[in-house]
Amino acid sequence: MLKLAGEHIEGQLGDHIASLNAHMDDTARLHRTGRMYVGGGATPEALGANTLYAGALWVVRTMTFDRIEVDVTVAAAAGKNARLGIYRNGDNCYPGSLLLDAGEVPVDSTGLKAININLQLVSGLYWITCVSDGAPTANTATTSGLFRFLGAAEATGLTIGRAWFANHAYAALPDPFTAGGSLDSFCFRNYGVLRVASLD
Repeated sequence: MLKLAGEHIEGQLGDHIASLNAHMDDTARLHRTGRMYVGGGATPEALGANTLYAGALWVVRTMTFDRIEVDVTVAAAAGKNARLGIYRNGDNCYPGSLLLDAGEVPVDSTGLKAININLQLVSGLYWITCVSDGAPTANTATTSGLFRFLGAAEATGLTIGRAWFANHAYAALPDPFTAGGSLDSFCFRNYGVLRVASLD
């Protein structure tokens, strides 16, 4: 290896080796605390009543979350609610056991509907879920590039699976996730989002 005159391994090269993380660390592991953990912009989508939706939640490092919320843009009928939660990943990229049933929020008015939580997640794939007894419209995360692990339909090769949904009469979240769900290929269905409390 070429060296500058007078340079030693303990000198400039040593400093470079010691500071590799300064320019090689994965920036996806960085996130500002106190802000929502989402992948992209927002697109309003209508929820079907009594349908349990599960959108992929990639967690890239150990983090603690202190809020789960849904952003209602078109209100449901009076007295209608939504229930939010998180599932562990199960077999073959399908939601498995219930990790958190955070409870319910009213969706008969517009705006952010939040539930305070205290949940630490290690890196991995989880599923953030929402079910309602009404049919409100809510903002959803829109990061199609992250969802290709669910594959494409054989008939076209172009219809990418982006989330799961299953029939579920409105009640506490099932444990495990309802079997026999269907892939949602037309929208993202990540209705819920989490707020980052700390990077652990």
